[in-house]
Amino acid sequence: MSWSRYEGRAPAEATLTGEARDAELEGFLRLKNPNLTDVRLERATAADGEDSGIQTHLQWYSVTYLADDGEGHTATV
Repeated sequence: MSWSRYEGRAPAEATLTGEARDAELEGFLRLKNPNLTDVRLERATAADGEDSGIQTHLQWYSVTYLADDGEGHTATV
């Protein structure tokens, strides 16, 4: 398994915190990047409301995560 660090954006329900929020962010990243065999969130920072008004129940985050794609592909988020 070779781990790579990726950066992107992901949403989570605005009311979630801690492990529940992190799990939702990881789930979103897995859905958007089906080639990744494992995703582990390293850091999530709330975005500055750029997307507010589109879906107010969601909070967008700038994320850094570790993942293994098994083939050296670049993730797209």
